[in-house]
Amino acid sequence: MVKININIEGEDISEIVDELLNVGIGLIKSNRKEVREALKILADEALDVMMEHSTLERGAQLYKKINSEINWTYKRNKK
Repeated sequence: MVKININIEGEDISEIVDELLNVGIGLIKSNRKEVREALKILADEALDVMMEHSTLERGAQLYKKINSEINWTYKRNKK
């Protein structure tokens, strides 16, 4: 269990945020193996989501729009 005590008396909120960021960065640096494993799990889940039919369909539509825009811009600039 982790216990965090925060005392705000006379402190600037930016100093508190900076200190929390430093603590968080320190935790990440000291637990690289665990963070790496968590990232692998998230990456696997992200790939599963991206492979769903509806996501692939939306990606294909986006690709067509981008490709069409690139071709239109190229043709316009070529003239």
